[in-house]
Amino acid sequence: MGARYAADADPAATGCPGALWPADLTFLLHAAADRMAVDLDRAAEEIGLNDVRDWLVLAALDNDQQRTQLELSRLVCVDKTTLIAVLDRLEQHKLIVRTVDPADRRVRIPRITPAGRRVYAKFAAARDVAEARALDGMAPEQRTLLLTLLAQIADRQSAAQVAG
Repeated sequence: MGARYAADADPAATGCPGALWPADLTFLLHAAADRMAVDLDRAAEEIGLNDVRDWLVLAALDNDQQRTQLELSRLVCVDKTTLIAVLDRLEQHKLIVRTVDPADRRVRIPRITPAGRRVYAKFAAARDVAEARALDGMAPEQRTLLLTLLAQIADRQSAAQVAG
């Protein structure tokens, strides 16, 4: 997922300005996502996953909706080449299986296995802890507003990807 700094690292040592964040949405979203990913990558490694991308794929497959690898890459915001490496790793650990799409034998359909569901559930608990830590000190209505606004941004981005 790229170079990350420990969530508790000194902002001066990491080059991140800490309390001096600019009023720039892109910068703030990137910094917030990176801080979350540090905790989530650590949690993923503790349960045997490579990083949070492994869990994102398992989460996307957990609802049993059939998706091609291309659709999955768009859903989890991971490029196709990286997704193939993630899927290879998850398949090697028997957390997913890939089947041939009956409509097009060139297309693979990844599916989560029972072992993958167990890992997904275990990581979901660690994710909940990391999210609670990230949102600590926010009033419930602020948390709800933050999630609502982020969902609006994500939905708008998803619609633009489908149209493009």
